[in-house]
Amino acid sequence: MKNWIYTSLFLISILTLQSCEKMIDIDLPTDQINTEGVFKDRRSATSALTNLYINLRESSTYSGNSQGIGTQLGLYADELEPISIAPTEDSALLFNNMIDPTRGIIEKFWNTSYSHIYTINSFINGVTKSTGITDKDKASFIAESYVLRAMYYQTLTQLFGDIPYTISTDYKVNTTIKKTSHLEILAKIEHDLLIALESLSYNDRSSNKYYVNKAVAELILAKNYLLQKNYDKTEMYIKLVIDNPLYSLETDLSQVFKNTAKSTLWQLSNNNPTAATYEASNYTMLVSDWPYRLNPVLLNSFQDNDLRKTNWTNEFSSTNSSYNYKYKNALDNTDECSILFRIEEAYFILSEALIYQNKEKEAIYYINKIRLRSGLDPLPDTLSREETLLALLEESRKEFFLEHARRFFDLKRNDKLSFLKESKPNWQDKHALLPYPEKELLINPNLNPQNEY
Repeated sequence: MKNWIYTSLFLISILTLQSCEKMIDIDLPTDQINTEGVFKDRRSATSALTNLYINLRESSTYSGNSQGIGTQLGLYADELEPISIAPTEDSALLFNNMIDPTRGIIEKFWNTSYSHIYTINSFINGVTKSTGITDKDKASFIAESYVLRAMYYQTLTQLFGDIPYTISTDYKVNTTIKKTSHLEILAKIEHDLLIALESLSYNDRSSNKYYVNKAVAELILAKNYLLQKNYDKTEMYIKLVIDNPLYSLETDLSQVFKNTAKSTLWQLSNNNPTAATYEASNYTMLVSDWPYRLNPVLLNSFQDNDLRKTNWTNEFSSTNSSYNYKYKNALDNTDECSILFRIEEAYFILSEALIYQNKEKEAIYYINKIRLRSGLDPLPDTLSREETLLALLEESRKEFFLEHARRFFDLKRNDKLSFLKESKPNWQDKHALLPYPEKELLINPNLNPQNEY
């Protein structure tokens, strides 16, 4: 975790995010980099908090760019296929399930996540010690930062399993810390999210849903309970999201990825008013030798009358290569933002929790809401538990393709990664966990033993 040494909240430029509207209208002097200056009042602390969101958009595993888990684990699983990627590049090795601990993409997943966690810890520490911020504002700031930190840790545990967990800003401690069981980390995440819920509101700080609110925290907590196999609590919290009148399914699939979609819980602003989302720039094929295309295995899973196929995929005519077309504006953009969470995911979370409580008929009811909105016939309510689970995974595959590695995480959580063997000849069960970066093992021997790979 050597990058932690060089990471500091107070050396990040104070930026203003723009797109559909400004995230925040605050400017601070660029030389104001000490703790006292950054956290002297609500205004300056709000600007520092905004930078945590900028980190998430620009360089985290959740970024929609080519280095995010949407793309990289889309190749690792069965959502993308390389076109013009050299065989020795990390992306090609991921596609062939031949990645090793020395590769840069593994180090990037690890280092950027821990760098951002360190920055969040610095923010929490600074806000806590500030004498110029009210207790109410402190609670609100810390609640949002807890949710952001929860996202990073929850993703890291799904990628690497047991990992170091720290809330410290002491880099000497952080470079020697031992691994914590992934189940213990999930419990710590749960604890933070429950605290965050006490201070978060359902109201959005931005009219364009640029910040986490209580509904977002409830959804992430429900996913946490899924990972802990605590299905009754999953059901309890995710029903709060589904029943929230602020959100509803978009019946018009062409509107799902627009910045005004009523199904969106949380989206990120772009970096200027006409910038394309990273997803649109990354996936929309503009030339024949684009790095990747949709995997034919994914395309063949759609029925011809599935509205998701007709609305969310497109074909590059000269090569007959299909690509992800959820985001339409690869050049000029005024009506799209990168969506992190949408209400459809809540339906799948609830269905999964119901299946594992032997409530298949109820699960099918929620799966059918998605199918009917996609122009498909409903499933019969006579399916067995296993049949219902398989139907759920198939619908999720077509609903969330290339959205932050949900395909990989769904299969892993339900012990179905072996499905990938049908189309991935090099796939082995041990590939469920990524290897720890070799450089980190050299810096911190307490990370040993290495994940089998």
